[in-house]
Amino acid sequence: MKLAPSFCTLALLTLGCTPAESQGRLTLEKKLPVTFAQLSNVVELRDGRIAFADTRAKHFLTADLQTGRVDTLGTRVDSLARNAPAEQYRFPGWVAHLRADTVALVDFSGLRTTLWNESGKALGVLPIVPVAGTAPVLVYDTVGHGYKVDYQSVIGGAEPGTPRPDSVAVLRIALATGKVDTVANLAAPEYGEATFGEQRQEAAKVFAPNDFFGVLPDGTAWLARGRDNRVDWRAPNGTWTRGTPHAYTKAPVTQTDRDRVLAQVREQGKQFGMPQDLAIRYPFADTKPPFDFALGRPNGEVWLQRPRMQEDAPLTYDVFDRKGSWQRAVKFPTGTSLAGFGPAGAVYGSIKEADGQRTVGRFALQ
Repeated sequence: MKLAPSFCTLALLTLGCTPAESQGRLTLEKKLPVTFAQLSNVVELRDGRIAFADTRAKHFLTADLQTGRVDTLGTRVDSLARNAPAEQYRFPGWVAHLRADTVALVDFSGLRTTLWNESGKALGVLPIVPVAGTAPVLVYDTVGHGYKVDYQSVIGGAEPGTPRPDSVAVLRIALATGKVDTVANLAAPEYGEATFGEQRQEAAKVFAPNDFFGVLPDGTAWLARGRDNRVDWRAPNGTWTRGTPHAYTKAPVTQTDRDRVLAQVREQGKQFGMPQDLAIRYPFADTKPPFDFALGRPNGEVWLQRPRMQEDAPLTYDVFDRKGSWQRAVKFPTGTSLAGFGPAGAVYGSIKEADGQRTVGRFALQ
């Protein structure tokens, strides 16, 4: 008899039943014995140590998961002079590996990127041609390029009354020559009307789908399409491979979601003197996107972070391969989020401890 397949087919149509997913399992191998207020991404160095930043305490750090040793690099300063030494920073916010022995530290407040060797010595300031505003370059390959999304074209710089563009360029910057070209186009954000008291302005819809862009060390690029839940690939010669969309269940944006976002807006507004009783209305999408964060793995995978139904629920990542095909879902332990990858297969997570502080753990994927 074939009642079970028939029943499941009926359930798929009526109840939204889906076949069992291929699941990857994470096993914690090591974690640091010290905690931090808030962590950036994690980069693995050639000897197995890691580099990252505590973005609340504003320190640039390296750590050895085998011994538990943590070292602070450089010096945090409150005011950064125009020609300040490379070892100084104000707000270390992102770390990138440029080539074998060179690490880049992006200073969000100093609006500059400094170069360091893996021993922790500052080498100098990375000269990057100014393009598309002052936002820092976060994405790099190891063959001499930085990549920047031209969000200025949709959030500022356009003539009053002109329509917003329907796409946003991804610019590739040759670090040695300053040559700039466009290598991809992201879908423009969806907009709606926001109000702050009596002031009205356009704002990107919260929870609307967005595209994400990244590169592998050799300059191969990927583009995660938020409206289709797929990953497209661009070879170094410019050839594109279109990925296959992956079906997902659309989760509604709840009033709890709206209240949480508005509470965060009010909390952030305190530092700018925003009155806490100011009437605020933000535009929200009706449903959550298929993913709200994406990170590429050196082996040619892209991990897309699913939005959560509840804020404290475990995070799940959909993994796509280099052909743009969905491979499996990976569920992280409660309180842990993806922070980075190692070239030999390590997965790094930012782990929330009982006291609310965070530490870094290295996981093996099975």
